[in-house]
Amino acid sequence: MNKPIVVYDDTCGMCRNSTRWVRRLDWLRRLDDLGYSQAVERYPEIGRGAVGDGLRLRYTDGSVAIGVDAVRGIAMRTPLGALGAWVLYIPPFHGLGARGYAVLARRRRPEGAACPLPAR
Repeated sequence: MNKPIVVYDDTCGMCRNSTRWVRRLDWLRRLDDLGYSQAVERYPEIGRGAVGDGLRLRYTDGSVAIGVDAVRGIAMRTPLGALGAWVLYIPPFHGLGARGYAVLARRRRPEGAACPLPAR
């Protein structure tokens, strides 16, 4: 393994779509991705905590970033994402990003679960 791995919830449609966007933005191919169900078998350190804790980024040294820290790490490795991701290193913005990520993460649902968004 020579690239960080984006580990996403492979039972969640929103997570799979987000990962597709990461692939599109990663035209320099600095990241790999793997569904949580496969990644946790290969890399036990990814399984610490619940998958609902958030998106994970496993670095080449074996360390793992979760949630907004993973988003920041992913964005810093994509050409367009790096333009704005530096803001998440500033404490007030990191806190706001963490709160925003938590709100978004609560909306994700495994396949077959009821959608939390109100019907229109």
